[in-house]
Amino acid sequence: RLRSEVIFQIRSSEILAMAAANAPITMKEALTLTSIGINPQFITFTHVTMESDKYICVRETAPQNSVVIVDMNMPMQPLRRPITADSALMNPNSRILALKAQLPGISQDHLQIFNIEAKAKMKTYQMPELVVFWKWITPKLLGLVTQTSVYHWAIEGEAEPVKMFERTANLTNNQIINYKCDPSEKWLVLIGIAPGSPERPQLVKGNMQLFSVDQQRSQALEAHAASFASFRVAGNDKDSILISFATKTSNAGQTTSKLHVIELGAQPGKPSFTKKQADLFFPPDFADDFPVAMQISHKYGLIYVITKLGLLFVYDLETATAVYRNRISPDPIFLTAEASSVGGFFAINRRGQVLLATVNEATIVPFVSGQLNNLELAVNLAKRGNLPGAENLVVQRFQELFAQTKYKEAAELAAESPQGILRTMETISKFQSVPVQAGQTPPLLQYFGTLLTKGKLNAYESLELSRIVVNQNKKNLLENWLAEDKLECSEEL
Repeated sequence: RLRSEVIFQIRSSEILAMAAANAPITMKEALTLTSIGINPQFITFTHVTMESDKYICVRETAPQNSVVIVDMNMPMQPLRRPITADSALMNPNSRILALKAQLPGISQDHLQIFNIEAKAKMKTYQMPELVVFWKWITPKLLGLVTQTSVYHWAIEGEAEPVKMFERTANLTNNQIINYKCDPSEKWLVLIGIAPGSPERPQLVKGNMQLFSVDQQRSQALEAHAASFASFRVAGNDKDSILISFATKTSNAGQTTSKLHVIELGAQPGKPSFTKKQADLFFPPDFADDFPVAMQISHKYGLIYVITKLGLLFVYDLETATAVYRNRISPDPIFLTAEASSVGGFFAINRRGQVLLATVNEATIVPFVSGQLNNLELAVNLAKRGNLPGAENLVVQRFQELFAQTKYKEAAELAAESPQGILRTMETISKFQSVPVQAGQTPPLLQYFGTLLTKGKLNAYESLELSRIVVNQNKKNLLENWLAEDKLECSEEL
């Protein structure tokens, strides 16, 4: 178990303040909804939506019907509009508002997409059945969930909503709490929750439906929260699509809490992702707590699992290794949104606090190498997020690989070294000094080849490589690289 058990003794008032200087995750309050005039009765899952880190939308029904749009760049200047709706969703990217309202006396929903800037309706549609949940699954696509089916409605063009799939039986009588698609829009996941068993009603059941667009096939699983990610497996030139999901189940008095990470649609003949699983450790006084949301940071390759009672679990995506656990909110959390630009997430609790969780770039790598004693993960995190704190580990690992004549691996490590600490003349000289075996690629060229696949060379790398190709009369290569902006121009060059 993580060595942060003590943290659970903290009183709620100290939770945000405690963001202990060396904690790998930093919490701050970005906003309190009550401070901008939102009545606490409207701080609920059915009134508040947050589709991205750009906007929060609140639906008020008193003193009159209105929709409040909070721009996260200027949260103290909310925009209040007299609108009557059952639900309002701001587009993740732009000032476009989706509204839905049940038509009086019939079980049908009127849907509307409205451009706030142009003050113009973009699209409207009368849905023949009620939409029980909806979400912007991409900036151009709305996911509409009815009692029986799921539809996609494109913001562009004239098209009406298109039926994607029917809901699986495990989601009958569930409250739908989330719907997501993967980056390729080929995989869809629907999440619902249902009351717990009679002996443990508080431990809410989580159900999930995973649908493959290509195979037109569904899989029903138990899960409270899920998220997709792209991940590049070593030796593969294409990204793999992963799904991670968190489960908490009770069977014959035994509670099992797990995190799973699996690859979807493996690529034939290519290296695949080995599926991973890990335990989610709930402290004794959180026995009936359960995951309500999951966000994956693409920037750092981290999974964030957020629970109803305000616990945060952080795992490494690649290995499903537990990195950190802490209580981040004294009040129940009912909504989260990815904060993609900073590689963190927003969480809104019942008190109306809008909390922002971010990676503490200065401390996460030392925390993983020191507190968790996981040197390999520390190096990987540093490489992935270009983070400080692993310099000695990286240099040491590089020297080990070199001593073992694993030049390809050493080249990879140097090329990806965090903050370019191994991208030096010294490294070039090291590869230069290796005796070249007949019929084999010189390690120095192997190194330059690796650097070129990763991006642009720095000034002295560009100069050294140019020397080699000019000596070999291969000026055309030089011209190609310059055209591709792979070399840094200098006077010497």
